[in-house]
Amino acid sequence: RIDAAPCLATARQIEADGCVLRLNESNSQVATPDQLVPGDFVKVRLWLGDGSASINIGLAEVRQVQNHWITVEVIHVGRQERARLQRYVESIQTIPADKPVFLDHLRIRA
Repeated sequence: RIDAAPCLATARQIEADGCVLRLNESNSQVATPDQLVPGDFVKVRLWLGDGSASINIGLAEVRQVQNHWITVEVIHVGRQERARLQRYVESIQTIPADKPVFLDHLRIRA
């Protein structure tokens, strides 16, 4: 699982700071991005800066790992979670509203 906090909405994707957690039945431990490879499937939990509950992305695919950056493509997120994320992105967006951010692509610095 990747835990992240969105910090920037760019023209193409959301950028966030986060960490990679390897989960098993008894515990979790922090992992490094180089333990992921393109094609891995992960869960992502986004912690919003507004103090509201986190957004759980049930399934995402790792597309790229470069240095400390992990790019994932969102495969499944609930409708209500997506709407909450959209509202949050609109509130922090630093580019003109006529250039929407693609919510299906996340770039996470871990």
